[in-house]
Amino acid sequence: MVALDRNEPDETPAVLTTQRLSLRPHRPSDVPFMMQLNADPEVIRYTGDPAFASEDEARAVIARLAHQFEAFRMGRFVASDRETGEKLGWCGLRWHEELGLADLGYRFFRKHWGKGYATEAGAACIRYAFEELGLPSLVAHAMLENTASVRVLEKLGFRRTGPTVFKGLAAEEFVLPRPA
Repeated sequence: MVALDRNEPDETPAVLTTQRLSLRPHRPSDVPFMMQLNADPEVIRYTGDPAFASEDEARAVIARLAHQFEAFRMGRFVASDRETGEKLGWCGLRWHEELGLADLGYRFFRKHWGKGYATEAGAACIRYAFEELGLPSLVAHAMLENTASVRVLEKLGFRRTGPTVFKGLAAEEFVLPRPA
């Protein structure tokens, strides 16, 4: 496995910041980070995503994420600790062009679970979606067994709209309309 450089200089400016986090678009040098994040079976347990089979596969995902940001001003952002620069995971919006909607997603290294990072980053992405992008609503998906993720979505104000199939797995769909 490729080593993860936790203190790589940040050449891509942050799109969003919170009290503890800096959120920026992915860049090609994030391949080791993405591979390490997706290599943990517990991290990807409820995502429907397999671990990356190769660095080329991770590069292709990062290229798609970069396209999302260039085309729609949104994407899955690398979430880093503002003080140390350590990459904690990612959080952000994904535009589904065929459906005309954006979803919120997040994924963090297991050692950072339970620290409020997903909620903090998610709240920043929601503000960005409504205040900067003017989106009318957001959706999110969670497997019901993933109680921590369901809790995060509920804390962020999402409401369950019913069962759905997401990436071939039984899931619950959540919706958050833009505040009036």
